Amino acid sequence: MIKYDNLLDHIKLNHYEKALNMESIHIAILIFISLFLTACAHKNSNESSIDESLALVYINNGSIQCESSGLSEAETAQQLINKGIDVISSQCGFLTGIAAPAQCGLPGTLINLHVINAQNTPDAKELGFELASSLKIDNSKGYEIMKCQDRQ
Repeated sequence: MIKYDNLLDHIKLNHYEKALNMESIHIAILIFISLFLTACAHKNSNESSIDESLALVYINNGSIQCESSGLSEAETAQQLINKGIDVISSQCGFLTGIAAPAQCGLPGTLINLHVINAQNTPDAKELGFELASSLKIDNSKGYEIMKCQDRQ
């Protein structure tokens, strides 16, 4: 037969172990949430972080729905290069946050984006390029990056 004192000690010990287990779970959840929020903040800062001496410019690539995929990123980069503007990197993308009717023969929303030296922005604007930051709408950057080969 179990003595009352031993039973009471057993119940206290069992309750203490459960409390420790719950505290461990709470700590693990807090660590997970902290890591998740840190990762999100890091991702968002990378999206818009570009060296201040550089500028991200874009141009509509002239695509026509159902007919033409427009100019490649290499072709629009060459326009900049021909003007004496160094192109550091190039990407393809599409505009977001705008209503564009899906109808053959109408212009598409495909754009080409290029990183250039910020001092060359006025020359790029003369060619029809604009700063990608001008596309920003509320909390959206106004465009999404896509693989260039996916738009063929």
